[in-house]
Amino acid sequence: MKVAFLAILAAGMGSGAQAATLHCAFTEPFVDIDFDTASGNVVLTTPHETDRATGKPVPTTLAENAKLVREDAWKDFQTFYLKAGDQTILTLQLTGQGGDGMNELMFPFETKYSGVGGGCETDTAPAYDLGQLYESFDIKFGN
Repeated sequence: MKVAFLAILAAGMGSGAQAATLHCAFTEPFVDIDFDTASGNVVLTTPHETDRATGKPVPTTLAENAKLVREDAWKDFQTFYLKAGDQTILTLQLTGQGGDGMNELMFPFETKYSGVGGGCETDTAPAYDLGQLYESFDIKFGN
């Protein structure tokens, strides 16, 4: 299972030939972080930073020319670092058990931002709803 999951992930992120995106969601303070391999931009969006006229969130660029780097060592799971130069923005662990803390979505990556846990997904390795998965096999979920 671990090898198949990594093969799917590598297809979307490993070649560098196609642009990929990484989306990370966090519960409190309801932060989203997005990384685009084509531009290298890392963007933070939070409802706490809004346009006064429209009330819509205003994204903030955290870094430019960032890269996702894979740790060579393997310790129970693969680790990646979202880096801009020497700065590590996020450490991502490919456990398949990431969560945003708000729903039953299971994300391929676990991560933390400012001490808050979150989950990250890519176009080729999206989050899935654990409750729907259980339901599809007629397994009771939760209480």
